[in-house]
Amino acid sequence: MTQQAHSALPWQQPVSGLTKRPITVVTWFYDDQPGFLDFRYRIESLSRHYQVTLVLRSDRFRAEFKDLDLRVWVEPKARTGKLPFLVYLLRVSRRLRQESPSPVLLLGTEHALCRFLLAGRPIALYWNEHPLHAYGGSMPLTRWLNQRIVDLIFAATRRADLVMPIGEALCDDLLARGVEPSRLRMIYMGVSDRFAGIQRWAPDEMRDRPVNVIYAGSVEAARGRDVMLEGLALALRQGARCVLHIVGASPGQLDYCRRRASELGITEHLRLTGRVTGAAIPELLRAADCGVCIWEDRPWWRFNPPTKLFEYLVAGLPILASRIRTHTAYIVDGQNGWIFDYDAGAFAEALHRIYQERRSIPAMSDRATQDGQRYLWSRVEPEFLAAINDLYALLPHQESRPCAVQR
Repeated sequence: MTQQAHSALPWQQPVSGLTKRPITVVTWFYDDQPGFLDFRYRIESLSRHYQVTLVLRSDRFRAEFKDLDLRVWVEPKARTGKLPFLVYLLRVSRRLRQESPSPVLLLGTEHALCRFLLAGRPIALYWNEHPLHAYGGSMPLTRWLNQRIVDLIFAATRRADLVMPIGEALCDDLLARGVEPSRLRMIYMGVSDRFAGIQRWAPDEMRDRPVNVIYAGSVEAARGRDVMLEGLALALRQGARCVLHIVGASPGQLDYCRRRASELGITEHLRLTGRVTGAAIPELLRAADCGVCIWEDRPWWRFNPPTKLFEYLVAGLPILASRIRTHTAYIVDGQNGWIFDYDAGAFAEALHRIYQERRSIPAMSDRATQDGQRYLWSRVEPEFLAAINDLYALLPHQESRPCAVQR
């Protein structure tokens, strides 16, 4: 993090001799959580200015935040799954009601349900995905029950004091569902300054070598795993020289990709890396010429843009993006990336086009870097802190405490 992130505005600095005001941050991380960076940015920022109590469902996640000045509260015996999650929210809310009414940041869309259980205290909600992502379902009864939960989530969200959607499409959807504009603050996820300015190419450097393409994220069928593997095989047969590096696969996913690569005859053109920490991603991006954002066109993915999209832009990587509005809202074909339809043939055509036009990559990299500036966490953080600071005006006067963050 650059110095700018710590000194953008005077009121963000701790005030000597004053006690930090308390805030509770409620999280729920899955056992196979692919990343923590956007959550960590917010928790780390709050820990510098507030007395933070971080609620975790398991002690295994403590290591992600061990270097921060936090009080960590682990709710025991919380398993993964929809019902255990709802029980977890109930137990956490019951315990919070026993404490003085300080603000609570619910760090995830589904956490909105806590609003019904935490009357009398300011509630901020990090709206990081559409609730349909977690509550879809194909069977009629399951679909009906999940829709009722989605309705409850939106009802609770309308009662939150502050709702922070991470993108324009999510913001528009919340407005359409009756969330008051005065309660909404659209705040991008943010990208650490460590990602900034990684790529600096000269056109001649691209002349006589393969194009290096990277995908960093969950490696699943609905996230384009097979489209990428089969598309790479087609592109190589069409004469494109390229290498695809897939980062983030679980052990089982690594085995699948190795087996499929062997069947397709692309083993020498495929690099595989398992799950890595967020801190390792910038260095991996440094070796790439462009990044891949690929999603099957499902309803919930039409709302929240992927973290990797902004990381690629900040790093200066033009983006090879599937045609879905959460990509096309940020990627302009031929300027800061390439747009393709979600199928192996279209992916192969895009790879072949990139190879044919590879000398244009440095100029597109410059455009991506410029577009990525607005997503730097050092620029996003002041708005986030200002929004949180406003919550304290909603506390009963007798509960006010000396302020560690002054305007």
